[in-house]
Amino acid sequence: MNINLKLQLFTTVPLIVALCTVLYTTRMEFNELSTQLENTYRQNVVNHRLEELKNYVSLARGAVEHLYQGQALDKDVYQSQAKAILTKMRFGSDGYFFAYDFDGVNVVLPGQEWRIGKNWYEMEDLNGVKIVQSIIENSRDGGGYSQYVFNQPSTGETAKKMAYSEQIPQWQWVFGTGVYIDDIDNQVTEIESAVTKHIQSASQTIFLIGVLATVMVFITSHYFRYGEKRLADKKLRELNERIFQTQEEESKRFSRELHDGVGQTLAAAKYSMETIKLKVQHQQDPTKDIEHAVDLTGSVMRDIRSISHQLHPGILEDHGLSAALDEMGQKLSKRSGIKVVVERLAVANLVSKELKLSLYRIAQEAMTNVERHAKATEILVTSTLDEDWVTLEITDNGQGFDYHSIQRSNKPSMGIGLRNMKERISFYQGRLEVSSVKGKTSIIAYIPKHQLHYNNGVNSLTD
Repeated sequence: MNINLKLQLFTTVPLIVALCTVLYTTRMEFNELSTQLENTYRQNVVNHRLEELKNYVSLARGAVEHLYQGQALDKDVYQSQAKAILTKMRFGSDGYFFAYDFDGVNVVLPGQEWRIGKNWYEMEDLNGVKIVQSIIENSRDGGGYSQYVFNQPSTGETAKKMAYSEQIPQWQWVFGTGVYIDDIDNQVTEIESAVTKHIQSASQTIFLIGVLATVMVFITSHYFRYGEKRLADKKLRELNERIFQTQEEESKRFSRELHDGVGQTLAAAKYSMETIKLKVQHQQDPTKDIEHAVDLTGSVMRDIRSISHQLHPGILEDHGLSAALDEMGQKLSKRSGIKVVVERLAVANLVSKELKLSLYRIAQEAMTNVERHAKATEILVTSTLDEDWVTLEITDNGQGFDYHSIQRSNKPSMGIGLRNMKERISFYQGRLEVSSVKGKTSIIAYIPKHQLHYNNGVNSLTD
């Protein structure tokens, strides 16, 4: 699989996953909302029906109250009149009143007169609910509700029914009325169907939007990747050119140092040794020439050590970043006369070897530029550590330079040192800030704190 396809997949797959997640989450939320809506609607309708049943029973009680409280006639006469009144009281197509005595014998049941006079105390519905026992039990303490399955007069079939019943203690009767609730289930089913259609429509809309967004992201990312590839190729060519230039400059510098320094000293040492040989052959005293040869050999060793130090400063590993920067500052001061102040760094073993070397090279590049171009008399090297960043700042009091013109320049030879610093710092996800005016130039390297070995309880940068 080529890199372009991998990048396209890397771009589009998360979007597709996000789209599927949104669709799934939205559908789940819609379904939950639909269920809540259905339950709320059902409960509201049921509560309304229950309140209606209670009102109907209150009306029926008012219609027969004067009878069960009457004393002038025989109780059987009053009961017969009450049965007639309750039988005639109807509401809707399936609304009627029923009455049982406390033993479960039916006394009023319009439309099903064959049940009157029989004991139905043990009667059960399809779900095993003892209907009459439930009605009698729930009628205590001022009235109560029951739910069961019973014959529906208008259809002749069994259906769910809610009933409300109260007692007439004077006659040991239980009377009440009920309402069939299958229509509620039908209404809820219709609502559920309508909500489901809306959910499907919304899901389809979200899906289409997601597909269009995915296609647009795919096309846009392809376009930008093409542009970025061209830019990356250009930067790579420039980087290679800078690397070659840097390597060539380093090679020339070391060649110059080897030729002018080590080479000349070795030539002088060779000449001294040849002189010693001749004096020995002629039996002359070679002591001074031997001492001179030893001095020249020591000079060669110092030059080689200096070149080795420039390639990789051993003091950095042996004594840390503070000591290495301090030594570099002292050498620059001795060499150029520029006063260099390096603030000592407090806590040890905080940065890795690689990061130490990068910070050292950044400071080395900055101070070398000051020595060559700034005409400065002072250099200050400081470091800080806050909650997010490690900073290394190199400040001088030189003549300054036009940083923005260097940034705009297309010449690869312009600003090689600054570019090298930026590339070193970018490896650690950091950034480089440069500000320069006459009398003050500051180069600040920012390293994210998470690049350190430890990032808790530290107040200053370390070796």
